[in-house]
Amino acid sequence: MESTTVNIDLKNLDKSSWHTYRFDEIASKISERVDPTDTELEVYVGLEHLDGEDIHIRRHGGPSDVKGQKLRCYPGDIIFGKRRAYQRKAAIVDFDGICSAHAFVFRANPAVIDPDLFPFFLHSDQFMHRAVDISVGGLSPTINWGDIRHQEFLLPPKDQQAQLAELLLAMDEVVAKKRNTFDSMTTFLQSKSRNLLRGLNKESIRVNRLGSISKDWELIRISDIFKRIVQKNRDLSSNNVLTISAQDGLVNQEEYFNRIVASKSLTNYYLLNRGDFAYNKSYSIGYPAGAIKMLEKYETGVVSPLYICFRCEKSQVFREYYKRLFNSGFLNAQILSVAKEGARNHGLLNVSTSDFLNLILPLPPERDISKILDEIIPLEKIKEESLLSYKTSQRLLKTLINSLL
Repeated sequence: MESTTVNIDLKNLDKSSWHTYRFDEIASKISERVDPTDTELEVYVGLEHLDGEDIHIRRHGGPSDVKGQKLRCYPGDIIFGKRRAYQRKAAIVDFDGICSAHAFVFRANPAVIDPDLFPFFLHSDQFMHRAVDISVGGLSPTINWGDIRHQEFLLPPKDQQAQLAELLLAMDEVVAKKRNTFDSMTTFLQSKSRNLLRGLNKESIRVNRLGSISKDWELIRISDIFKRIVQKNRDLSSNNVLTISAQDGLVNQEEYFNRIVASKSLTNYYLLNRGDFAYNKSYSIGYPAGAIKMLEKYETGVVSPLYICFRCEKSQVFREYYKRLFNSGFLNAQILSVAKEGARNHGLLNVSTSDFLNLILPLPPERDISKILDEIIPLEKIKEESLLSYKTSQRLLKTLINSLL
């Protein structure tokens, strides 16, 4: 059959011929349930497996990872995170499997919307803003089917949809290639750094309880070159103070200034300077054990009392080396060996300050560290450039989606 090409002016898109449909006319909700303990299906997708602003599923678990009934999904369906819709999680299923009950499984109605266009429609501001607006609940706002099904949305005529989908799929392919380049660079850098950070000369490697370390390097305790920070914050007057919270067990909630959190008794928080480190000593089972962060963006910062804060007493070169060593997960096995389950915090592991400061680190000569950084830093810059390229193309796709839908 010969296809008809419709001329579409992207700069001046004429929507006068578009039609409004209820969401339950656009798509149906699939509610088939599966017991993960009684299924031959091998793939499970939770909300943690979905990336915001991405129509693809890039990782998954298995039914043995979860308990309780889950939703059945089929190739071509869309898994949409109905909890915390502002995270913009909606991705195409390309397998037979099950997914979290905290998601919707949507199936496009081909009489109303081209299935290839449907995932992009779900990522449009038109849909996402409405989904956020009708979510209910406080800490974990959730969308109810009874609310979303009646919402009305404007869609292009069917004779235009295939052409729009083709354009968006082409741009998505560009994004995917940029993402693959970034992922490959990340994997290469991790592998390269892991070897460099443990020693330069492959012929002078010894194996000990820390793994492979250059035999020319000294072994020390953290307390030998790091000083514990005990100074508490006494001044909330500056707006240029970074606050690191203990939310989610990781030191990654950075962007809270004093004008927002001044009511939270921050005088009990530890005071950090640029280059200082903080470790969350109480973390959930399953989270990375070695979540350590260096304060880099600001001159000063305040950190929750739930952290062990420490400062390197050697030069900046050593601080840069240990930042990368910590990020490589070098301490994880040691931390797990001394962690204890909290009596009051079921499901949390706790590390005492004394145990943490007694963990073992390598101490390379400064000349070795300089050579290591000379190799790693250019690779890090290439990784940053590939990330910027990926994010730029991702933003272009988002702009295109909102221009067309």
